[in-house]
Amino acid sequence: MIEKLRDARLLSLVENEAGLIGYRFQGPLLDAFEALDGALIDLFQADCRLTAHSCTTMLQREALEAIGFFGKLPSIPLHAVPHEIAADQSARQSAWVLSPSTCYHTFGHLSGLAESWDLRCFTARGVCHRFEPSAEPTRLASFTMREFVLIGDADLVVTRGESMFERAVAFLGELHGDVSVKAASDVFYGENAKATRRVQLARGIKREILVPWNGAELAVGSRNLHYALFTGAYGIGSAEGGPAMHSACVAFGIERLLLALLARTEGHDPERLAEAVAESARAVHAT
Repeated sequence: MIEKLRDARLLSLVENEAGLIGYRFQGPLLDAFEALDGALIDLFQADCRLTAHSCTTMLQREALEAIGFFGKLPSIPLHAVPHEIAADQSARQSAWVLSPSTCYHTFGHLSGLAESWDLRCFTARGVCHRFEPSAEPTRLASFTMREFVLIGDADLVVTRGESMFERAVAFLGELHGDVSVKAASDVFYGENAKATRRVQLARGIKREILVPWNGAELAVGSRNLHYALFTGAYGIGSAEGGPAMHSACVAFGIERLLLALLARTEGHDPERLAEAVAESARAVHAT
């Protein structure tokens, strides 16, 4: 399918000798990309009023250090050197990285906000960068993430996050017809200890949406519970000693999701997929 899209000039690869970095989309394939992203936004408008914000490509390293990123996550961050000559950075580590996930921008934007609320939902689309070498054609070093971040009362965050996740499962089930869900471990809590990961699975901290891909299962979306990790680390919430606000996110890798859906679309036709996305969204809204 990838070669067919390349031959039609709907897709081109950005890669180097170490592997695939990302994709460029054009014409109907880009239209399908935007239609899919827009459908996800519309899908969750029924669950809560969304507050949208933008993201930057670079992020301060200290924003990741605050939540123990470098000791927990398996991906290697890509460092950046804004306003400086790269050669001058060879002897020391840069204070900036290319953003590895969209939600850090949400928490960074709200950092230090001494307010509390019942429930708010923020959304953003950002380009994420991770060094996770793989021959799998959807494991990209640079990819687009649409993320929905819930912040508020602990119980409301869990119940609304689950409601949104189940709505996404129904939406993708209409499109793909072979969608499954499984519990997964989340590296935000504990490092790589097997016992810690078993506890995470038992507590349902992370749930993933899976679709078949080349004989394996491909994770195209997830729901993650952060508890008070992010709100505490970024100082978000009332300073009056009330209950700590919690957070959760529902996130999708758009390129990966698009290609997984296109693989199941007749003729691998992006225009047909865009039509199917609209039909699926209408079906879910009607239920």
